[in-house]
Amino acid sequence: MAKPYIRKLIGRITLASALIAMNAFAAPAPEVAKLSLNWRPLEVQGEQTRAALTLTNTGEAPLGLAGWSLYLSSISAIEPSQPGDGVDINAVAGPLYRLRPAAGQGALAPGASVVFYLEYPEIMVMTDKAPAGPYLVYDDAPGLGVPVKDYQASPLSRAAQVAGAPAGFASAVTPEALYARYADTADIALADLPPVFPLPLSYQYGEGRLNIAGGVKVHASTALAAEVGFARDLLRTGGVPETEKVSLVLTTGPVKGQTSPEAYHLSIDSKGSIQISGASAAGVYYGLQSLRQMIGDDAADLRVVEITDAPRFAYRGLLIDVARNFQSRDKVLEVIDLMARYKLNTLHLHLTDDEGWRIEIPQLPELTSVGAVRGVCVPGDCLPSAYGSGPDVADPHGSGYYTGADYMAILQYAQAHHVEVIPEIEMPGHARAAVMAMAARARRLEAVGDPHAQDYRLNDQSDQSVYHSAQGYSDNVINPGLESVYRFIDTVAGELVALHRQAGVPLRTLQVGGDELADGAWEGSPQAQKAMAGGVTADLWENYYSRVIAILGRYDVKAAGWEELGERKTRSGGETRMTINPQFIGKLHNLYVWNNLGGSEDLAYRLANAGYDVVLAPATNLYFDMAYNRDAAEYGHNWAAYTDLEDVYGFDPLHMTGTDAAGTTGLTAVGQTHVSGLEGTMFSETMRASWRIDYMLMPRMLGLAERAWSSGQTTGGWSVFANQLGKRVLPALDRDRPDLAYRLPPPGLHVADGQVWTNAQMPGLSLRYTTDGSVPTVDSPLVTGAITDKGTVTVSAFSRTGRASRPSKIVNP
Repeated sequence: MAKPYIRKLIGRITLASALIAMNAFAAPAPEVAKLSLNWRPLEVQGEQTRAALTLTNTGEAPLGLAGWSLYLSSISAIEPSQPGDGVDINAVAGPLYRLRPAAGQGALAPGASVVFYLEYPEIMVMTDKAPAGPYLVYDDAPGLGVPVKDYQASPLSRAAQVAGAPAGFASAVTPEALYARYADTADIALADLPPVFPLPLSYQYGEGRLNIAGGVKVHASTALAAEVGFARDLLRTGGVPETEKVSLVLTTGPVKGQTSPEAYHLSIDSKGSIQISGASAAGVYYGLQSLRQMIGDDAADLRVVEITDAPRFAYRGLLIDVARNFQSRDKVLEVIDLMARYKLNTLHLHLTDDEGWRIEIPQLPELTSVGAVRGVCVPGDCLPSAYGSGPDVADPHGSGYYTGADYMAILQYAQAHHVEVIPEIEMPGHARAAVMAMAARARRLEAVGDPHAQDYRLNDQSDQSVYHSAQGYSDNVINPGLESVYRFIDTVAGELVALHRQAGVPLRTLQVGGDELADGAWEGSPQAQKAMAGGVTADLWENYYSRVIAILGRYDVKAAGWEELGERKTRSGGETRMTINPQFIGKLHNLYVWNNLGGSEDLAYRLANAGYDVVLAPATNLYFDMAYNRDAAEYGHNWAAYTDLEDVYGFDPLHMTGTDAAGTTGLTAVGQTHVSGLEGTMFSETMRASWRIDYMLMPRMLGLAERAWSSGQTTGGWSVFANQLGKRVLPALDRDRPDLAYRLPPPGLHVADGQVWTNAQMPGLSLRYTTDGSVPTVDSPLVTGAITDKGTVTVSAFSRTGRASRPSKIVNP
C-alpha cells in the first residue's frame, strides 16, 4: 500500500542536434543494449524541476532511432507526449512507461547523444525518484527485453540553495546543520545509562557484580523449553563443575503491579543467582532479551540490578512489503530476529499488491506462476516490470514467492521469537496481480473447454469503468459484483488457515486491505450495477466487506484493514470526502491508520473515539520508506515527510502533531482504550537489494521500539536514547550481526576559533578524519577533540565493524 506520493511528470522531450540524418533502421536485438543512459535534475524553478534523460550510443555502429522502444519504471507519473516532441511516451501499467522515438528521426552516430527533457511539477531532488530498470524491446523480438546496464542517476547539484526553490530548501544537509541538530545531545557514560533498551518501567542498581565467566545453569519447567533453549544459546552452560555455575531461574507467574501478559521481573544478585519471572512465556522471553543486552563483549560479569518491566502497548508492529520488491525467506527471518531483540511482537507481512502475489496457493497456481513473475514475456504469462525489476523474469526481487514450506518456516520462526505474523491480502484495490492471474486461469481453462473457467474470475469483462489508482493503474480492482470473487476469497483464506494449522501457528487475524480504492471503480460494471442497492457504490463496498468478514468468521479469523475500512465516501457539491462509517465498529480487529497529513492529523483519534480499535502508523513519523532527510543522496520517498531518527523518537502516540490545532479532535478517555499500539511501515518501491532493508529500517526501528514499549516516561529524553543506541545497542549488533547494514548518520562539523569541531547523532560512534581530500578509512586518524588542521577536513562516522557513514566536509580557512 503505497500512498499518494504520485505526482504528474510532464514529458517534454527534444531531440539533440547530435542526431545524424540518415534512413532509420532497426538493429538486431543484442544481449545487452550498446547505449548508456543518464538521468539528472537540471534545475528547480518554483514548484517545478527540470531533468534530463540522456541516451548515448556506446556501440561502434549507428544506433537506429526506430524499430525499438525504451521501457523504464518511474515512481512519478509521466504524461503522454505531445505532437512534435519527437518521441511517443505511453503508460504501460502503473509505474512502467514506454518511450519510442517518433518516425523519421534518423540514427545516432557512435558516441553521439540524444537528450530527453522532463519537467516535474514538484521539487524533485531525491535520486530515488529517478527512472529505474531501463530496457529495450526490439520490434522484431517482442518477447525479449534487452537491459540497459550502463545507467546512472545523478543527484541535483549539492549547492546549498537551488535557484527559485522555496526559502530554506537545500539539496544537501550541510555539516553545519547537522552539528546544530546534534548539539543538544549530552554525552552520557555507559555506566550511567539504564541497564536495558527500550527504557524499562523501573530499575534499581545494587552493589556489586555477578561473575558468569564460569558458566550458567538454567532451571525452568518444561513449559518454558523454548525459552531455556534461547537462554542456553545466550549464556555459557559448560566448562566447570555444576556446583560452581551461576543459577538462572526462569518462572512464570504474576508480576507485581503489572497486568500485561508480557510483563517480567529480572533480578541479578551478587551471590550466584539470576531470576526472571514473566507473566507468561513471552514475558520470560523479553526478560532474557534484556539479560542479553547486559552481557558485554567479554561476558565476564553482570551488574547487580532489579528490573520490573512491561509494555506500554499490546501491539508493537512492523510492516514489511514483499509484494513490490520481493525479499527472501531468510531476509524475513533476519527482520524477525531484529524485532524480537527490541520487543516488537507483530510482523505485518504485506504479501500481495498490484505488482506481485507472494504466497503459494496450490488450488490456484496462476497466483504465483503469473502473479509472482515480472518481466518481458508472452502477454498474460507474467506481470510487467515495475520498480526497477527490469526485463528478466528471473530477477530475484521482481519475481519470487514463498512456498508453503517457506511460509510455515516464517511462521514457526516468528512463533519461537514471540512474534505474531499477520498476513495481508490486498483487496479490492491494489489487487492487479490477483486480477491478472485469475484472468490467465480463466483463459487457460476456456482453451480446453472447462466449464469452471470463470469460477475464480475477479474482473467483469464488460466493465467500462474509468479510473486511475494512486499508482497509475486502471485495471487493478477486484469487482465485488461477481460471486466468483467470494469463492476466491474463501479459497485463499482456507488455504492460509490450513498452512497456519499445519505449522502449528493458528491464524488469528487476516489484514484485508481496503485502502486507496480509486474513484470510478465499478461504476461502469454491469455486474457491479446489478449487485448495487440503488446504484450506490458505498452500499456495495459495505456488502463486500460484510461478506469478507463473514467468510473469515467461519474460519475463526478476524479481519483487519487500513483506515479506509472505517470511512465512507460521501459526495456533496460534486466533491468526494471521507466521513467516519459506523458500519464495522466492533467487527474488525484493528484499523491501521496511516494518514496524518494535512486535514487528517486527527483521523486516528476520530476513529478511536468512534469505537474502532486502531494501530497508529502515521506516514510522517513511522513510514520507514521515507528518506531520512532531504539530501539528494538519501534513499527513499519524500511524499509524506523526511523522517530521521529524531522524528521517530519524537512521535507522541497520544498527542499526535497537529491534533491540538483549532478544529481538530483530541483523543478521549474512551478513545485511548481503542489505541492498540504502533506500527512501523516499510513499503518496498525503492528497496530491491536486501541491504536497503537494513539501512531504511535501522536505527529507526529502535525509535519505534522505544515509543511502543516504554511507558511514556521521559527521564533523560533524547540524550539517554541516543547514548543507549551509540554505546549499547549498535555495538552489540556489530558483535552479533556484523553484516547488518544499518544507517550510520554522517557527523556534524562546525568551524570556530580556527578549529573544526565535530559531533555525532549518537554519542559513542567513532569519528575519523582526513585533510588531504580523501575519504576517511578505518586507518585514518581518530577524532579526539577539535581538529586544528587547515584546508578541507573530511570526517566520517564508523561502526565497530569498520563500516563508514557518508563523509561530511568543511573548510577550515
